[in-house]
Amino acid sequence: MMRISTAQIFSRSTENINTANSSLYKTQEQLSTGQRILQPSDDPVGTAQLIKLDKEVAKAEQYQDNIDVSRRRLSLEETTLDAVNLATVRIKELAIQANSGAVSDNDRQLIVSELDEIENQLFGLLNTQDVQGEYLFSGHAGFDAAYSYDGATDSYVYNGDQGTRSIQVGANTNIISTDSGFNVFENVASQLTLAPASGAEFSERVITNFGTFEAFTDSRGPAIISFDTAAGTYSVEGSQGDPVFSGNPAIALTDISYQQGDVIEFEGVSLEIDNPADGSVTLETDTERTNVLNMVHQLSAALSDTDTVNDSLGSEKLNEAVNRALLQIDTIENKNIEVRGSIGGRINTLEAQESVNSEYIIYTNEAQSAIRDLDYAEAISQFTLQETALNAAYGSFAKIQGLSLFNYIN
Repeated sequence: MMRISTAQIFSRSTENINTANSSLYKTQEQLSTGQRILQPSDDPVGTAQLIKLDKEVAKAEQYQDNIDVSRRRLSLEETTLDAVNLATVRIKELAIQANSGAVSDNDRQLIVSELDEIENQLFGLLNTQDVQGEYLFSGHAGFDAAYSYDGATDSYVYNGDQGTRSIQVGANTNIISTDSGFNVFENVASQLTLAPASGAEFSERVITNFGTFEAFTDSRGPAIISFDTAAGTYSVEGSQGDPVFSGNPAIALTDISYQQGDVIEFEGVSLEIDNPADGSVTLETDTERTNVLNMVHQLSAALSDTDTVNDSLGSEKLNEAVNRALLQIDTIENKNIEVRGSIGGRINTLEAQESVNSEYIIYTNEAQSAIRDLDYAEAISQFTLQETALNAAYGSFAKIQGLSLFNYIN
């Protein structure tokens, strides 16, 4: 027979009561928190799964924050481009009005004043900043103003880069949250222009019909004008030596008599003869790119400087300036529509991805709940059982501690 000392009885009873107390306290804590896993040792595998799922939820929530940032930027860009488009439409209206025969040179100065105000408005729009103070159209150079005025060249220059800011909004989805001003405003094809004259053959060079002159330049150009000062004649040929025709009815411009100040007109250009020299002159052209700021700036300057009263080619110069601006406005408007369409598509993508992220967060939270959350019915039953066991331990210990040989003898 095994002998059990009084010390063993007390020690074992105390140990059992403490264990029962700990189990009851743990169950009570689970009931109060509603969580089954209170520490990693409760369920090591479940804890590892919860850590992974927590990371997934954190990433999805970050994607949602990125969507909010991208939506704000794209909405601001869309609003800005809409304002730019409205200003461009007004410029077109003013250009057409300025080219009307009913408008005098003095009246055109009022149009110039409004164009200057629109120019200032556009300068502010193209230098729009977001809520973080970064310039919207500067590309990666967000803290540099997108545009500035260069007094030396009398033009507006782009200070940003060609970069676009891409932000991740989903596990495998990235969205361009801002467009570079180079793509939106700078990368717009300008219209054909006559290169500066290298000699004194022509005092004026005016394009009277851009479409006709561009078609000629593409197919037969550049034009070559030859002068015979002794005979007082000129001839115009294409680049392959084929004669150029002009007039109604059309005649070949070969050995045509001229006097100082006469005008040569053909294929959409008008040239005023001024001190020609024997030999040929190639009518060189340039195709430069422009932006809406320089377009309105150049149009304003042309309208301000044109004198249709005292300059024999004043009307042609006015017509050239207006037609050039109208053609440039068409390309600028088309680019504006293209970019705004792209913004609309990206905003739709953000909304779709936002819904996907929300669903993913819900499903992930449900998976976390299945692992972490407590089954209250089971826990309450367990708590009742543990409470009964603890009460029984207290009661039995109270009886055992009263047992001794002396009590038996008494």
